[in-house]
Amino acid sequence: MSPANPVAGDERRRLVEDVIQRRILSTELRPGQRVNESRLAEELVVSRTPVREALLRLEGQGWVLFDHGRGFVVTPLSTDEIRETYPIVAQLEQLALTSTGPALRGLAPVLSEINGEFGASTDPARSHDLDARFHRTLASRCGNGRLIALLDRHWQALHRYERFYMTHPDDHRRSVRQHDAIVAAIASGDVASAADQLVDNIIGPMHVLLERLR
Repeated sequence: MSPANPVAGDERRRLVEDVIQRRILSTELRPGQRVNESRLAEELVVSRTPVREALLRLEGQGWVLFDHGRGFVVTPLSTDEIRETYPIVAQLEQLALTSTGPALRGLAPVLSEINGEFGASTDPARSHDLDARFHRTLASRCGNGRLIALLDRHWQALHRYERFYMTHPDDHRRSVRQHDAIVAAIASGDVASAADQLVDNIIGPMHVLLERLR
């Protein structure tokens, strides 16, 4: 018998991981809800092994946690995580922006284009994706790989919260206006103002989400 193909196994695990993430983000799987491993394996026509591997990876990323009485459950939304993570992201993104140098001004046209699509979006999932693209693009030219890696980790932690934030049209419109202000400051070469506007854009949702979760 030939050995199992490890690449195929990785692909199955990534497929399951992606499905679980999408269901958590869409709230098909709600905070605190049990993930039924057997049902998911049957639905995706895979064995329990890639399902368990995917859940273990997602546990490490904070998407799910293991409850000894119920198995894997979707991690509840946490005011502590919001309160602790958003200020870190604000400082890291500000550092990325201020350390980009002359290349920053050249990002203004593409940031403006992304924000135009963001403003026109009426779908929360697409709005979230475009908002994430705006912030990733803004940090993309800082030239500091370790900083980008740190941001990636914390952006991942805030993924669910940002998706929740984008379901409210008023908050979406506020973010569009803030992005416009950031782009205008970058285009005019006012890095200090762009950095201040960026921090406001990140910290504002923190306060809104804390209030909602209360």
